[in-house]
Amino acid sequence: MSTSAKFKVRPSPLADVPTGAGAGRLRILEAAVRSFIRDGGAAFSARGVAKEAKMSLGAVQHFFPTKEQLLAAMLEHVVADFRRAFERLETELPYNGEARLLAVIDYLVADAWKPDSRKFFFNFYALSCHNAFAAELLNNTYAHHRHRLAAYIGAARPHLSEQECFDLALQLVALTEGLMVYTAPGARSVTPRQHLAETTRETVLRMLAK
Repeated sequence: MSTSAKFKVRPSPLADVPTGAGAGRLRILEAAVRSFIRDGGAAFSARGVAKEAKMSLGAVQHFFPTKEQLLAAMLEHVVADFRRAFERLETELPYNGEARLLAVIDYLVADAWKPDSRKFFFNFYALSCHNAFAAELLNNTYAHHRHRLAAYIGAARPHLSEQECFDLALQLVALTEGLMVYTAPGARSVTPRQHLAETTRETVLRMLAK
C-alpha cells in the first residue's frame, strides 16, 4: 500500500475547482489526456481533442493556438498532479527527510501500476523518438523531476554532496520509471504489489547507505 493511502488529512475536493475560462481550459486538458492515452501521440491533434471534449475546434484553439502549445499544456497538467501529491506528502508527514523521500518513492511505485499513467508516459516516450518538440518537453520534465528527487535525497542524507544527490536522483528516476515495464496487466515477472513496494524501499535505502 502506498504510504499516502494511510494519511487522514485530505484537501477539500472543491478547493481548486476552476470556473469560467479556467473550467473550459481544464475540460480541454482532461480531454487531451484521454485522447492521448487512447490514440497515442501520432494521432494527437487539436481536432481530435475538440471532438473528445465536445467543443468546437475554434474553442480549443482559443486556449491553445498550436498543437505544440496544447501538447505542452497537457504534459504540464499531468505533471502538476505529481507536484500536488508531493506537496501534500510534505504537509502530511512530519519534517523527516527520509520519511518524505520514502513516501515519494511509495507514491511513484503505486503510480507505476496505473494503466492510464503507463499508457500516457509510454505514448509520450514513443512520440519523443520522432518529435523534437516532444523530446525537449520530456527532457525538461525529467530534469525537473531529477532535481526534486535530489532535494529529497539531500534532506534525507545531509552529508551527501550536491553532485552525489544529483547522481542518486538519476538512479532513482531510472528505478521508478523502469518499474512500468514490469507492471503491465497480466505481468508475471513481479509478484504482489506490496512486495514490489517493499523491495523498492529496501533498494532505495541501500543506495543511500553507500
